[in-house]
Amino acid sequence: MGQVLSTKHYLLSWLTLFRLGATARGVLPFLLGAVIAWSQGNPLNLPVLALSSVAVVFVMLMTFLINEYYDYEADLLNKEFHRLSGGSRVLPMGLIPRQRALIAAYVCLFIAAVIGLLLQFYYRTGPFTIPLGILAIFIGYFYTAKPFRWAYRGLGEIAIWFSCGWLATFTGYYLQTGHFNTVTTLASLPGATSVFLVILVNEIPDINADRMVGKRNLAVRLGKEKTALLYIVALILCYLNIIAIIFFEVPAITGFLSLILVPLIIWNIMTIKKRGLDNTKIQEGLSLRTMLIDHLITIIYTIGFIVAGLSLITIRIDYLIVIALAYIFVFGLEGLGLFSSKMVTQQ
Repeated sequence: MGQVLSTKHYLLSWLTLFRLGATARGVLPFLLGAVIAWSQGNPLNLPVLALSSVAVVFVMLMTFLINEYYDYEADLLNKEFHRLSGGSRVLPMGLIPRQRALIAAYVCLFIAAVIGLLLQFYYRTGPFTIPLGILAIFIGYFYTAKPFRWAYRGLGEIAIWFSCGWLATFTGYYLQTGHFNTVTTLASLPGATSVFLVILVNEIPDINADRMVGKRNLAVRLGKEKTALLYIVALILCYLNIIAIIFFEVPAITGFLSLILVPLIIWNIMTIKKRGLDNTKIQEGLSLRTMLIDHLITIIYTIGFIVAGLSLITIRIDYLIVIALAYIFVFGLEGLGLFSSKMVTQQ
């Protein structure tokens, strides 16, 4: 039975349930795809960029609301979570009725579908617009929903690697250009791996609760020690991937900019090696730094492709301003999510 909340607390509860910080993670690679298109001299279609970004937000919101609904049992049992794991905690705390989360998910799905139809048939963004949108919705909805339940079958991490990596970046590029591009695919890979790492490390505190409800994700299947080993290997491969793709037309400056990641990578590896992952505070610190690595990778590629684009005579600086404002808005959403979550927890 839900609690009686003030209007302010009720609104903050919804903002927390939306998990705006994680939603931002889906929008950032999508914007990167548009930046890559811009860097190659393609004029940005600003209405398409705005509408499609909103559609991505609603697909992400749908995904997290469905996730909160179907993960309710595990979240209710979970007593070992930290700020970045264990869901939003809004439904287990009884702040919002569970059924309303499901209704909100379908509203988000409907809005995203309407925008997709508008992009396809009014703005004529290309024949793959609707298939790409359906694929994103299919992966997001069935991340925890039956019958597929990717997250319960050890496929959730791969689904996120694919959808928040290649699919998001590729779609952002495609909607601006109407064609495919190899460089976009290559540039999406490090971000895909970093978001995989975010999900993987955030699963560690939830292992016991997830195991009790039959949620056999990678962390449950591998156990804490092997999950930590997989994390280290994937983290190193992620950085090597950044270096490798500069030999395949990805801007070379991204290799130099990636040096900023090295201290964080070393810090995370040494933390696991020396301190282990048995302490919740250590787990939370590792999660925060992994999320920072993930964000920095997207920023590195954004800067790299902007610098590459500035060499074109035909480039329009006003597009650059729009891109900057879009990134500021997305990070603002993340800040709002953190603020609302903190306020809800305190109250």
